[in-house]
Order: sequence, then C-alpha cells, then structure tokens
Amino acid sequence: MAFIAFLPILLHSQTDSIPLLQLETINISALKIQKPWLRSATSVYQLAPTYKEQIPQNSLDEYLKDSPSIFSLNANNKAQDLRISIRGFGSRAAFGVRGVKIIVDGIPETTADGQGQLDNLNLGIIEQIEVLPGGASALYGNASGGVVSISTTNESVFDSKKQFLHLGAGFQSFGGQQYQITAGKKIKNTSLIFHANHQQADGYRDHSDFESTNFNFRVIQDFSKKSKLEFILNYMNSPLANDPGGVNLILFDSIPTAARDRNVDFNAGEAIQQIKGSLRYETSFLNHLKSTTYAFYSGREFLGFLPFSDGGVIDLSRNFFGGGSSLTGKKIFNQSKWTWQFGFEILGQRDDRLRFENNSSIQGNLVFSQKERFDNSGFYLANDLKLNKWILNSVIRYDLNFIKTTDTFLANGDDSGELDLNNFNYAFGIAYPVHLSATLFGNLSSSFETPTLNEISNNPDGSGFNPTLKAQSAIHYELGVKGLYQNNNRYQLTAFLVNSKDELLPYEIASMPGRTFFRNVGSTKRQGIEFLLDHQFSQNIQLHTNWSWQDFTFSDYEVDGERFDGNFLPGLPNFQGNIRLNFKLAKDFNFVLQQEFWGKIYTNDNNEAFQKAKAITNLSLKYSFKQRQFSLLPYFGINNIFQTKYADNVRINAFGGRSYEAAPNLLFYGGMRVKF
Repeated sequence: MAFIAFLPILLHSQTDSIPLLQLETINISALKIQKPWLRSATSVYQLAPTYKEQIPQNSLDEYLKDSPSIFSLNANNKAQDLRISIRGFGSRAAFGVRGVKIIVDGIPETTADGQGQLDNLNLGIIEQIEVLPGGASALYGNASGGVVSISTTNESVFDSKKQFLHLGAGFQSFGGQQYQITAGKKIKNTSLIFHANHQQADGYRDHSDFESTNFNFRVIQDFSKKSKLEFILNYMNSPLANDPGGVNLILFDSIPTAARDRNVDFNAGEAIQQIKGSLRYETSFLNHLKSTTYAFYSGREFLGFLPFSDGGVIDLSRNFFGGGSSLTGKKIFNQSKWTWQFGFEILGQRDDRLRFENNSSIQGNLVFSQKERFDNSGFYLANDLKLNKWILNSVIRYDLNFIKTTDTFLANGDDSGELDLNNFNYAFGIAYPVHLSATLFGNLSSSFETPTLNEISNNPDGSGFNPTLKAQSAIHYELGVKGLYQNNNRYQLTAFLVNSKDELLPYEIASMPGRTFFRNVGSTKRQGIEFLLDHQFSQNIQLHTNWSWQDFTFSDYEVDGERFDGNFLPGLPNFQGNIRLNFKLAKDFNFVLQQEFWGKIYTNDNNEAFQKAKAITNLSLKYSFKQRQFSLLPYFGINNIFQTKYADNVRINAFGGRSYEAAPNLLFYGGMRVKF
C-alpha cells in the first residue's frame, strides 16, 4: 500500500511520459451539474474503454474492471444477468442489479422499484462510463447506493466524418458466436446511428446455452447550437437463456462444468423480449439558463422456469415509464461562481405477475396472480458554489414512493397490500485545490433502497405480499485526494465509511429451495480505501491500476437467536485489484495484459464457507491495417491463461451450500472487425 501511495511521486521524476488526454477539460455529467473531474468534491471515476475492440464484449463486467470498489459477479450465467455491487451495495441481488442506479444516455435503466437489467445493453457502442461510488440518492433517488452512467456512440462521432459502417464477427470457446453492425450518417443537422448485435453460445457449464439479439437506433436533431432533440429506440429479444444453477463445494471441485440436477429436470431458464423508446430535449436560453427534459417507455415480457414445482413458472409483463426535467442556472460575482439546478422526475412501474406449477419443465396450473405497482415522484435542488479556491457542493431531495399489490388469485384468500416508503436524502461536499493539479475533498451523503416488487411479493409464509420488509438506508462518509501529474496522468486515493441499517439480504428455506426470500437484518459497517492510477510511460506503454481494500461487516444482526455481529458481508471480497498494461508493439499491434485480483469471499452470513482469494490473468492482441477509408482489425485473446479455478457467481445463503457457479477455466476468443 505504501508503494502504491507513493507511486505518483516516484513517477513524477520521469521526463519521457506522453500526455494521454486533457482530463481537466473533461466534465463529469453524472453529478447532474457538469464539472471538471479535478474540481468535484466527491469520488467519481470516468472510464473510456479504448481497448473494447480486442475484448469479447460478453458482459459489462469487462468494462467496469478499471474502477475501484465496483465488483461484479455472474458474467457467464445469462439467465441471472450481471450482478454489480459498489462498496457492497448491490450484493444482495439474486439476479440482475439491485441498489445501484444504471443510467444509459441520460435515461434511467433501473426501474422505479430499484431493479436493473443489463441484457438490453449494446456493449459494442459504449464510449464512456462514469461511476459514482458514494451515496447518490440525493441525485437519483431510490436504489442509488452507487451509480453507473453509460454513454454510447453519439453525434460527436461525426466531427471527423459524415458517414461510417462498422462490421464485426467474433468466435469463442464453448460455441460462442457474435455478429455486429454499426452504421451512421449525418444529413445536414440530423445524425442517424444504428447498431445491431447477435450473440449465442453453448456455455461452459451444462444447461447454460443462450441466444440474444439487440437493436439500437438513435436520431439526434440539432435545431441550433443551443438546442437539440434526441430519440432512441432499443429492442432486445432473448428467446433462450438457460440457468445451470448453483452447486455445492464437492460438485464444484469435482465437476465444475456440471449443472444442478434440479435445474436440468425443471428446465430452469428464461425467455425475454423488451422494447424501450425515449425522447430527450436540451436547450439553452437567456445566456445563463439550460433545461433538459426527457420521457421514456419500456415494455418487458418475461417467462422464467425455476427449479421447483409450486410457482416454478413465472410469467411477468412489465410496463415502466416516466419522465423528468431540470433547469440549470449560474451566476458569477467577484471571484465566486454559483451554479444551481432544480429538477424532478416521475416514474411509474406496472407489473402483472403470474405463477404456475412447473411440472418437470411443463407449465401447469395457475397458483398465483397479482398486479403490482410502484409510483415514484422525486424533487431535488443542487448547488455548486466556488468561493475563491473553496468548492462547496450540496444536494437535497425528497422522494414519494408508493407500493401496491392487488391479489387477483383469491382461491387462497386475499393477500393484497400497500406501503408508503417516502424518503429525504442529502449530500454535502467540500473540496480545496492544494495545487493546480491536486485537490483535497470530503463529503457526507445518504442513500436508501426500497424492496423491489419481486422481493416484496415473495413471502416465506406463501402469501403474495411481505409487509415486514422495510427500506434500507445508509450514511456515507468520504475523504480523499485526487490529482494530475506530468500534465495528464491521473491518481486518486479515497477513504470511505458507510453505516447502514435495515440491510436487505437474501436467503433460502428448506421447503422451497431455489426460491429467494429477503429480510432486513439490522445494521452494517463498511469501511475501506480505494486507489486509482493512470500512467503513460511512453507513447507505447500505458498503465492503469486500481485497488480497493474493504472491511464490510455486520454491526447488529441476529436471526433465530444466533448473532452475526462482526461477521463479514457475504458475496463480497475483502480486497480487489486490477492491473492493465497496454502495449503498442511496432506500429500496428496493440497488446493488452490484464491481471485481476479477488480477495476471500464468504458465501453465507455465518462465514462458515468461503471462496479463497484468486488472481486471474487475461491477454489480448489486435492488429490494425488501415488503407485510406478502410480499416481491418483482426483480434485474438485468452482469458484466465493460468486456468485459475474460481466461482464466477456466489449465491448468498443458498440452501444446502449450493453457492458456487464455476467460471470457464480457459476462454479463447478472436475475430475480425472491419471499418469503412
């Protein structure tokens, strides 16, 4: 740790480093009020996946490794989707993303109740990712223990060209195939961008095959230099995604490719279709005011088979819609500058949930029918004040959250119910530039997380509404230093402390193994240190490294008379790190070597079982052949070169110790990308 902390100083003495990019001129937009990275009073990590053309693009996990304290599991089980956690928030997810807000091109991907899926995300057109690791509910409301804001290819691609066509074909171990096309054209003040992706594979484990097709169409109309309208249409169809399930440690060690037998017998898996459309309008007026307004609708059809009989088939229709608006203004006086923003958003979610018997992979009788709604209205006020050198940030927000379930299957009684889970949140930060290229900062913020409609509809007593669940909340403290050296190399060192209460954690019961329930478990304490360093040694060698040392423990937790105070939170490593070296060999060869580290991960609350610390090594190579308006980019890579044996997914508190899902012991991939 001492070596890493002093590394920027040691590197400062070098004179042959070449600037990478002008970081000071890059604004951070995920903080609502845009500001330079170096002049913000909070941790924020901006990722630009310049190496994306030589990775398999299987999962967003490949893009997030460059950010400290963001940990993801389950990149290979497409039926469960990627599970993302930031400083521990999101680790409770049985599937998909919980507790972390996902924003794509300024439009919320996370639903009103806090569920997030990434299966409709088009990885090939991701240009930039911003990660807020602290509490952000004052900015984004429910389920904002952290934020991942994703930007895809936009009109700026036409700054150097008026039209383009990109084609790609990739192949991987275990029957993996991927085909992509991206095309764009600018006609006067209108920019058109189209992207399509098809992917399929047999999977490393038995019963893990999948198939998925995504389309994304974007239109940007510039009315003037001060106003533009943007329309995005996204469609995803995944007719097949089988779930091999978790296995116990004995089977994981002896036959890592094996699926759980019940998952095969009951044909566990899912089929999904989703369509999403959005409009976003930006305009500036009166020289100092700017407004942004958006509206969207998303429709999702889900059919899932679970590895048990009673209620083992789920048929879910979801409608998610909403909109929001913000007004930003600024005023300059003497040596001070004040920027403010007032905004609101209104979100609605309507789920129509049916459950049927799963008669050994055959849909049986209806056993559950429920209509669910989640309504959210949030209002916030943000202020950025620069007083001489001091930087003061503040945000306050109030959210109205209404949950209602209506039981429409009355054969076993009426289990309807409703809840109000309103919440007030805040964030206060202060920063001081001790040098033109170094800033000290500290902040205090809050976050909250309601149970999702799926979680509140799973009651272990068999009913369709669990009124005992409450929203979990947390207070976040942060202190750090960030800066640039040799003009553009970047570093950041941050210490954080998070105290939460009413933590929501998953568990299983013997009578219904395979179904996940949730409970509030008291309070937790999360503390840690994050470090990030970007350094370019020369024109041909670039280093990126990030590390997180984290101590996440229960501070007050009792279940059935057994206390777990002091135990580590399951599903999270006690440290993690990533080292990526980019080499430019000769003139046209690009080589990337990546070393990833995970600490020990406990699989249950009592800390009786765990996965040992792991190190995984990946490498890839890309050749660039360019001829006027034509580029040929063959690529090849190997993931997990030394065949480290580890679980890519850890199912928390799984009954019978079935917590482990093995990752591929070796993955070869390669392909060709063509650009016109």
